[in-house]
Amino acid sequence: MTDPLPIDASDWTHDHDESGAGSSLAVVDFARSRLTGMVEDARDSLVSQVRGLKSLADMITSQVGGNIPQVATLAGEASVTIDRIADALADKSVDELVDDGRELVRANPAAAVGVAVAVGFLVGRMLKAAQD
Repeated sequence: MTDPLPIDASDWTHDHDESGAGSSLAVVDFARSRLTGMVEDARDSLVSQVRGLKSLADMITSQVGGNIPQVATLAGEASVTIDRIADALADKSVDELVDDGRELVRANPAAAVGVAVAVGFLVGRMLKAAQD
């Protein structure tokens, strides 16, 4: 029977004192390391998707060109802004992203609760769809 979780327990250290505190710390360190890796992967994926939006904005700018200058201007400005966002995300460490998230929650607690509810709803729907 295979392990249903994508966890390689061989990474765990078994150093601990008599109270078991060392093993608890090892598990926490292991979980933190795995979560950090997952967040870095998600960040890289998000940066890639944002850069795709930039490519789309660039394509709109070149296709519309002189035909509709207002749209071309807006798409060009969007491209620059999207590029800045992608660069900022790519340059931030996981700790910086977590700190930014905390600041956002402190500044807008109601919005944070709304986003959490929406994400929870979407995750629930995705899990339910996966079971069907």
